[in-house]
Amino acid sequence: MIPSATATRDGRRLILREAVREDARALIRAVDAVSRERRFFLRSSFELDVEAEGAWLAQARRRGDLILLGLVEKRLAGWVTLLRHRQEFRRHVSELGIGVLREYRGLGVGGALMTTTLEWAAENHVERVELSVRAGNIPALRLYKSLGFAQEGYRTRSVKDDQGAYHDDVLMALFL
Repeated sequence: MIPSATATRDGRRLILREAVREDARALIRAVDAVSRERRFFLRSSFELDVEAEGAWLAQARRRGDLILLGLVEKRLAGWVTLLRHRQEFRRHVSELGIGVLREYRGLGVGGALMTTTLEWAAENHVERVELSVRAGNIPALRLYKSLGFAQEGYRTRSVKDDQGAYHDDVLMALFL
């Protein structure tokens, strides 16, 4: 299943594969670029040590996690992190995070990443996938609902940006 190849909506080749140590620098740059948009994540930048990030990526599978990359024309277009909970009674649950670089949004990259991640989760004994998303991120909410995620909660004014504006957070989950 992984790696796999498909096409974006505009016909470019999309490769999905697991991240490896050597992807650390590109992944840090991509997460930082989306973070700096200040619209999606809970941080305004993502500046990590490349060696530490590389070591974390190299150990993902051993921890029971998936770090999936989507590459368009060999350039990182998006990623998913699926991190398994470590607590004794929550080991059946993984937390999902996703990002797609601005220039690749609307091309099916997010959908392909999500579909492949959920297939991997089911094959690897993840029973429940959880995520949170800002209430104003309508394209993401639409995608999650189309994949079967259900809204389980709503955190009012849970995010306060650097301009002082509040944003609500939607809690969603999918039981596989």
